[in-house]
Amino acid sequence: MNSPLDTTISASPPKFSLPMTAWFSITIHPHGRTVAHALDFDLVSVATTEEEAVTKLRRAVQHHIEFGMKHKLYEDILFPAPRKYWDALSPDSHLSLSIGEPIEIDHFSMKTALATKDEPELAASAA
Repeated sequence: MNSPLDTTISASPPKFSLPMTAWFSITIHPHGRTVAHALDFDLVSVATTEEEAVTKLRRAVQHHIEFGMKHKLYEDILFPAPRKYWDALSPDSHLSLSIGEPIEIDHFSMKTALATKDEPELAASAA
């Protein structure tokens, strides 16, 4: 019978694996604002250019994963964005798809898939 004070820790971490490809949804807004969203981790970055937003997001994802692994927070690393953001990647969305630089974590390389769309002016869509 185990006592409530038993602090034995399992020698091996729970089953955990990262996706081979991380999906980034990129939205280029008018007036110099780009939003990059890592859908597998529900992390977001905002910058004035697409390149800067993606670079910031890649760095955020890398640090998020490394922190989670270092502190054994395996269940909290993968945190998918809500379904509506994944659904926005449909073929009807007129997205530009490309492959980004991989994210390197220890000896693991995770590819990045970029789905980019231009957000029209709000005034133009209201007319």
